[in-house]
Amino acid sequence: MKSTRLLAPAQELLFASTLSAAQARHLQRQAAAGELIRVCKGVYAPTVSGDELAVVVRRNWQRVAGVVVPGGVVSHISALKGGVLPSGQVTLSHPTVYNKTVALPGLVVRVVRGPGPLPGDLAMGTSGLHYAGRTRMLLENIGRRGDLRAPREDVESLLVSVLNASGEKALNDIRDQASALAPALGAEKALEELRSIIGALLGTHSKGELRTRAGLAVAQGAPVDQERTARFEALAAHLRAEPLPRIESSVSGVARQHFGFIESYFSNFVEGTKFDIEQARDIVMNNVIVPNRPKDSHDILGVFRLAITSPFRDSPPVAGPEFLEGLERWHAEMLKLRPEANPGKPKLEVNYAGTTKFVEPAYVRGTLDEGSRLALSVPEGLARAVYYAFLVSEVHPFDDGNGRLSRLVMNAELTRTGLSRIIIPTLYHPQYVDCARALTRGNDPRGFARSLAKMARWASQFDYSNLDTLIKSLRATNALEESPAQFHLLNADGSYEA
Repeated sequence: MKSTRLLAPAQELLFASTLSAAQARHLQRQAAAGELIRVCKGVYAPTVSGDELAVVVRRNWQRVAGVVVPGGVVSHISALKGGVLPSGQVTLSHPTVYNKTVALPGLVVRVVRGPGPLPGDLAMGTSGLHYAGRTRMLLENIGRRGDLRAPREDVESLLVSVLNASGEKALNDIRDQASALAPALGAEKALEELRSIIGALLGTHSKGELRTRAGLAVAQGAPVDQERTARFEALAAHLRAEPLPRIESSVSGVARQHFGFIESYFSNFVEGTKFDIEQARDIVMNNVIVPNRPKDSHDILGVFRLAITSPFRDSPPVAGPEFLEGLERWHAEMLKLRPEANPGKPKLEVNYAGTTKFVEPAYVRGTLDEGSRLALSVPEGLARAVYYAFLVSEVHPFDDGNGRLSRLVMNAELTRTGLSRIIIPTLYHPQYVDCARALTRGNDPRGFARSLAKMARWASQFDYSNLDTLIKSLRATNALEESPAQFHLLNADGSYEA
C-alpha cells in the first residue's frame, strides 16, 4: 500500500484514529522506513521540508491538538486571541492531563490545569477540543500577570466591544454567567474584578477602575469607534513625521472675499450643488438668489459666510467634549435655510458613501472627543489641517454637509496659523476622494496628506485681487472641468505637476 492512497488530495496530514487498525499499523511501518513523517503519536505527514511541515501542522492545529490533549479546552490568552498565538503556542485546559508542553513543528501545545467543557464552551467540530465560551474566557484572563493571560486592558476592550455591539443587557448577562461559572474555575477573585469592570462600564459601580480610553469613554456615556480612532492614530503618526510645506497667506481685503467665493463654489460643486461659475458669482457677490433654486443658492452663501467670518474662518472648534458642539454651531449656520438637512443636529441613522459605512450615531460624540484631542498632538498648520479634514469627513457626524464642513474646519486651522487656505477644484476632487478612500479602507495616510499639500501649493499661486482675471486663470488650468481622463489640472503658470 502506498502512502498517497491514504493522503488527502492536498497531501496534508494523516490521523490514525480515522483509519482501520491495519492501516494505522501500515502508517507506523512507513514512518519507520522514512516514507512518512511522524508528527506525534497518531499523526503523520508526507515527507516534506521542515518549513512546509510547520505550515501544515499550524494549519491543522485544532485536529493535532485534539490528538495531543483529547477533551482539552482552548483557554486563557489563546481563547481571547483567537486560538494559536503568533509565537505558535496554543493554551489548553484539562482537568487531569496538565503542566506539560508539547513542541511540534509549527505548533507548541501548552496544557494547564482547568476544568473540561463548561456551559457556554463551544465544540470545535470533530477535533475533540472545545473553545472557551466568552464568559469563561474573560474570567480566565483576569488574575496574576504572566504569559498565560492577556493584559487586563484587552479584557476591558472586549467588554467595551460587547457593550457597543449588543448593549447593556449583554454585559449584565456576562455578569450573571460569570457568577455561575466562577466556582468551577476557582475564579472567585477574578469574578469580583470582572464585576468591577462591568459595573464601571455601566456606570453603576463607583469603585470600578477602567484603564482604556475606550472604557473610560463608555463609562462617561460616550462610546468610541475604536477602528476609527486607530486610523486617526495612524494619520497623526504620519503627520508628525512627514515634512509639509508652510505656505504663508498673502490674501487680504477684497482678495479675501474673492478667495472665499472660489472656495465655496468648488466646495459646493463637488457635493452636487452645481452652478455655472458666473451664476454662482452673482449669488455670492451680488446676493442674487436663483428663483428656482433658492436653497442651492443659500448653500453657496452658507459656506461663503463661514469662509470669511470669524470665528468660523480662523478658529477650529475646541478639542474634547466641546468639539461636537462647535461643529453643531458651524453646521447650523452653514445650512440654516435647509431644515430638511437638520442643521446643527447630529445624525440619528448611520450614513454611507458607496460601500463606506461611517461612524454609528451612538459613537459620534466619543469618537470626535478622542479624535479632536489627538489633533493637538499633530504639528500646527498644514499637518493639523489635514488631520481635521479627515477627522470630520471620516466620522460624518451629520446627515448632510459633512464634506463642506470638513474643508471649512481644515481651512480654519490654516487661517489660524497664518497659512494659505486650500481649495480643491472640481477636476482634482476624484483624486482627492481616492486618497481619502485609501486611508479609510487601507489605513494608508500618505496619499491623503500629499493631495492636500499639493492643493495648498496650487491654491496659493493665483492672484485673488481681481475676480474676472481669477476666473479666467482658473479656466485656463482646467480647474472647472469634470473629467480627469480628458484633462490635467495645470498650475497657474500653465505647467503640469503629476
